Amino acid sequence: GIFETRESELVSMDELAFKFAVNNINRNKTLMPNTTLTYDIQRINLFDGFEASRRVCDQLALGVVAVFGPSHSSSVSAVQSICNALEVPHIQTRWKHPSVNNKDTFFINLYPEYTAIARAILDVVTFFKWRKLTVVYEDSTGLMRMQELIKAPAKFNLKIKIRQLTPGNQDARPLLKELKKDKEFFILFDCSYRMAAELLKQLSSMGMMTEYYHFFFTTLDLFALDLEPYRYSGVNMTGFRLLNFDHPLVASTMDKWAMERLQGPKQESGLMDGIMTTDAALMYDAVFMVAVASQRATQMTVSSLQCHRHKPWRFGPRFMNLFKEAQWDGLTGHIVLNKTDGLRKDFDLDIISLKEDGSARGFVEAGSRLTKRWIKLADRQVWGEAAAVKVQQQ
Repeated sequence: GIFETRESELVSMDELAFKFAVNNINRNKTLMPNTTLTYDIQRINLFDGFEASRRVCDQLALGVVAVFGPSHSSSVSAVQSICNALEVPHIQTRWKHPSVNNKDTFFINLYPEYTAIARAILDVVTFFKWRKLTVVYEDSTGLMRMQELIKAPAKFNLKIKIRQLTPGNQDARPLLKELKKDKEFFILFDCSYRMAAELLKQLSSMGMMTEYYHFFFTTLDLFALDLEPYRYSGVNMTGFRLLNFDHPLVASTMDKWAMERLQGPKQESGLMDGIMTTDAALMYDAVFMVAVASQRATQMTVSSLQCHRHKPWRFGPRFMNLFKEAQWDGLTGHIVLNKTDGLRKDFDLDIISLKEDGSARGFVEAGSRLTKRWIKLADRQVWGEAAAVKVQQQ
């Protein structure tokens, strides 16, 4: 695995989840009874594509079945081209702009395919019967991800305003002041959970945490933020969650993770103590997917690969196919990949909303109260008992 660390952290959450998964597989022995997983971890700085290339070559020389990470786009591309050339699966757990020429044959991404998420957002917007919506995005990738929604006014009676947060500046108050003055009550924020935590504080200080406003956050980590201060504000807040908390296995894994995290160094602020983020859960699931594929890869050996020689791994295409065929019930629900492009197009999302009488987490599924209305929502989607939405390839 190749993991980037931020200045504020000693070790990334992705790396912690990677080790946590490997250790659980090796301890449990049910998934891989006669095999022990070994790993190599390299840490690089953010935005360092050259260093990422150097480190992946070091790892490939050791003989590996797959490369995990890094997560930042400039480094991802560098590692991806090397993995393609040497035919070793490259596994991602973050949103990545889809390849135009589809040359990424050895690329797997467990992050849900975003056009499907954007369609689900559109379904929620139409369910709430919003006629006006302001989309506030953090960086240019947000515009790419929101294409399905931005194109929607042509088909729906919907007015969309688009605004960008100032890049590199966490102070959004000047923009929020404008939105308040213009009476923009329905706002969709496409941003990281770190920025979402900042925005919530700033919205509160601006007096915008009231029942007049409805905020939709696209981050799949809204559930992980500390929302206790806003529980009784009356504000309407909605988002999606990929983690399947109702599953006993997920609950026990999360408890184990929390125990380990609470003993370690303090996590960054904004998140609840000991909580696992969606990216970390996807990394955990990705390691299990490799284990599932490896179990079926009989008589397959790893070999030392040299970046300068361009001699690919002879079992690479076979292992890649096994990985695409693998299925697993993970922390992020049932994982099945598209056989053609290695993307995850079928997945379940829970719709979550802030609720005064909610659990300590401040969140419950928008459950029985909304169920009947959700079910009537769209022929294309099936809304389940706990306001879960099944997102499927069209």
